[in-house]
Amino acid sequence: MPISKDEFRSIDEDGPSLPDLAPDTTQGTVYRFLLEHADQAFRQREIVDAVNVPEGSVGPTLKRLEQHGLVEHRDRFWTIADAEHAVGSAGLHGGATADELDGGFSDDDVEAWMETAVDPIESDTVQHDEES
Repeated sequence: MPISKDEFRSIDEDGPSLPDLAPDTTQGTVYRFLLEHADQAFRQREIVDAVNVPEGSVGPTLKRLEQHGLVEHRDRFWTIADAEHAVGSAGLHGGATADELDGGFSDDDVEAWMETAVDPIESDTVQHDEES
């Protein structure tokens, strides 16, 4: 997905940019797996076997997530960082609670918002989310 020139120019200005944790990325898939199993630590091979991502990308992905403080490792075991677990769990719980209270946003609501949004979500992102 292309990025704006401003976003491009800001790369490396403030240090490494945050990883893309979207569900369709390797980083997002590995992160969510570890977050969902926050009470456990896994060897890299076990992560590879548990998630549907290219085998050779798991090691570099774990290192990037570690650089951002999202995961930790000791010896050959990897787990979600304790602070990240707290934040991630709160976010997931908050989102689920909001959806339960208001029923979430319908496709019509999202479409109406997109018509007036200052920075609308790209249509291929919305379509991908609908397919998930």
